[in-house]
Amino acid sequence: RQSPGRDPSGGAPAVMGEETVAELRVPDVDDAVKRVRALDVAGDDGETADLAPADEAAGNVGTIDDVGDVKARAVALIDDDRLLQAARLLRAHDVHVPIRDPRDAADVKLNAFVPKAAVMEDLIESLKADPRRPGTEWIVQCEHSGRRDVSIYYRMDEETQTKLTARIESPIRKDMLVPFLSVLNESELYKSWLPNWTLPRLRVRRSDKLSQTGRCSQVVLVTVDLPWPFSSRECVLDAWGVDDIDASGDICVLVDSMTPGATMRCGAVVPDVDEKDIVRIDFTGGFLFRKLPDGWDAKRDAARAASSWFGTASAGNAKDSTGPSTGGTSARRASFDSVHSDDDDACTAGGDGTRPCDDRILVSVQMYMDPKLAYVPTSLLNFVIRTVMYTMWCMLLRVAEKVRDGKSEPHRASIAAKARELYDWVRERTGAMLARIFATEPVATA
Repeated sequence: RQSPGRDPSGGAPAVMGEETVAELRVPDVDDAVKRVRALDVAGDDGETADLAPADEAAGNVGTIDDVGDVKARAVALIDDDRLLQAARLLRAHDVHVPIRDPRDAADVKLNAFVPKAAVMEDLIESLKADPRRPGTEWIVQCEHSGRRDVSIYYRMDEETQTKLTARIESPIRKDMLVPFLSVLNESELYKSWLPNWTLPRLRVRRSDKLSQTGRCSQVVLVTVDLPWPFSSRECVLDAWGVDDIDASGDICVLVDSMTPGATMRCGAVVPDVDEKDIVRIDFTGGFLFRKLPDGWDAKRDAARAASSWFGTASAGNAKDSTGPSTGGTSARRASFDSVHSDDDDACTAGGDGTRPCDDRILVSVQMYMDPKLAYVPTSLLNFVIRTVMYTMWCMLLRVAEKVRDGKSEPHRASIAAKARELYDWVRERTGAMLARIFATEPVATA
């Protein structure tokens, strides 16, 4: 079978330019829909057909009787970046992890990987919950703000008032999916596009990839300089990409901090800080890419109407007591959107200036941060919540737009170099995801 994105003659991968974005194009959705329909496991006569991906994704592999075979299948799924499917398979066959007496490499691998599935499942459940549902603890910072349609929510640890949990989400057009994923994956380029501030000082000093395991997992060290008198903060981030498309239609990325001395999946040890004034912090979070929920536009319009009625830039929450009104932030936000509006005259969904259409998916990120500070000044907290998070997210979207349009040479070169080992596969799997999301007929789900 011909690899996606390659020249039919068998030559080099197609090169993405400003006019041709073949390097990042996904398979045609109409063609892929036919492949997705094959996920149904019932034949025309109602009898069960051969095992299909959707059945395996749910862990319904009833023909496997031997526990060793179940473990081997689970390990194969993990190696194929399908951690959640592996966890479902093990649960379906009552294989409990961690395995108390690991006897072979499969047991060791399952003990190392499968516990992360529960963390990821909790993260997905949280990201799919409505942040404005009754009883929620989320505080609304902004909803559907700016030309790229950004919503930001946050909450502070009540005891310390220093530990921050934030949630950001944006709908994006389907042609932005692979570019967005590529920007996330190219961690060594973070420093080239992440914004820096001089007053107050806040800048990314370095972003170094420590290890790469398989296609979708890597460990990255990020160092950030903070305003005086605070010392710099640093975090070693372990990112796990998971393909759950056959079961739920979702792509997930779990990000968790690692402590000095911990062993990475490649076998190397996480180094200690190399400067005495740097403090390692805790971070847990992740990304979720999924179908845009029904009623999203109606909720957005309601939020904007409320903002207009009350004369505010965002649908505020009475619990928001971290500082003054967001008026100044709104002005800066409008300025940012204006300065960077040269990308294209897009609508808030990153489209073509018309009312958002139905070819969008939802990108969400949730993150918990413990900066290891006894006290965080209100001014710094407001700056992070109201300026830094919004600006960084918009820059991420903007860089993804440039990658889509062939205007980021560093990303183009890296994508071309990794086409065989990574991006051909990414295009194929995202094509299956989009086909599943935009299929005109119901698709079997797990």
